[in-house]
Amino acid sequence: MRRLLLVEPDGRVTLCDLDSGERVGLNSAGSGEELVGPRTGTRTAAWSPTGQWAACALDAVELDGVHELRVHHLDSGKVEVVASELTAFYVCPSPCGRYVGHLSPGPLGLEFGLSDVETGELRIIERGQPLFWSWSPDASQLAVHVEDRVFVVPMGGGESRMLTEQAGSFLAPWWMPDGSVVVASDDRLINYGLDGSVTELAGACVSGRYALDPEGRRLAFVDLIDDLPGLMVLDLLTGERNIVAKERTAGFFWSPEGRRLAALVVAGPNHVQWIVSAGDDVVRLTPFRPGPNWAREVLPFFEQYAQSHMVWSADGMQLVAPGLDADGSTEAVVQTVDAVPTTVRVPGARLAWWAGATPP
Repeated sequence: MRRLLLVEPDGRVTLCDLDSGERVGLNSAGSGEELVGPRTGTRTAAWSPTGQWAACALDAVELDGVHELRVHHLDSGKVEVVASELTAFYVCPSPCGRYVGHLSPGPLGLEFGLSDVETGELRIIERGQPLFWSWSPDASQLAVHVEDRVFVVPMGGGESRMLTEQAGSFLAPWWMPDGSVVVASDDRLINYGLDGSVTELAGACVSGRYALDPEGRRLAFVDLIDDLPGLMVLDLLTGERNIVAKERTAGFFWSPEGRRLAALVVAGPNHVQWIVSAGDDVVRLTPFRPGPNWAREVLPFFEQYAQSHMVWSADGMQLVAPGLDADGSTEAVVQTVDAVPTTVRVPGARLAWWAGATPP
């Protein structure tokens, strides 16, 4: 089953089956009140990696001022409010499916909260600005970047472990499979090991924009190529470097199996284009007009979203992005990465992500 999680222009959140075209709204059970609807002003939504639930952040000025984070359990249809009286603009489920992290404005800057989906317990992890984080693959730890500090928070309690207080201008940390954490510092990409080791992974990386593949073998990063910003991939085992794109790059995302890298590059006035690289093989997909909410709210922070939302389908064969049609209406642009690339356009999608392979 190929499904998309859509935030529609009117604020509804729906699951769209690409094969049948059917859309199912996420509604509360029994009360008759829509979980997300025309007046609720849904800010964003996220799919649990385990496929158990979907989270929706409501900013509902017209609905009695409701500002909530709600979780819709797909097996039972039950809807729970896991956090209230906050305006979350980003949500990040844990890999294990038990927690949902959320980022909201607070009295001391941004506020990173963590809600337990099972118990409803709310835990404030950190406050400050800027603020980004990354879950360890087993969900036992969080790597948090706030201001110039990067530290690791154990979910089971205990003291946090400081990695650096001199972080560079970058966004979210990335975990390696061995439990080490990659951070940008002083125009370098640094790996902080569990044994306290500090290892430089690449040469100068003036942009601080980077992404690791799921295996932790390939590092994609933006650096100067012929004195202009370009995208390259470094094989951390062999030291081999490949140039993926010399164009201006808005964001880049590894496929689930880590074999291919999709980079979104500028392709003329008001258009972008996916470049998909698998080593020396590069495929260019059909250009499209990006959706304004996606371009404004997601792409500037793509390293964070790459760790929480699915641009690639679970089988690594398709990409999705919100776009605009010829009339300027929002749509989801679904493109197949194949010998003969194809494009399918799904109307009515302010934001769009893959909902994963696990059926409800």
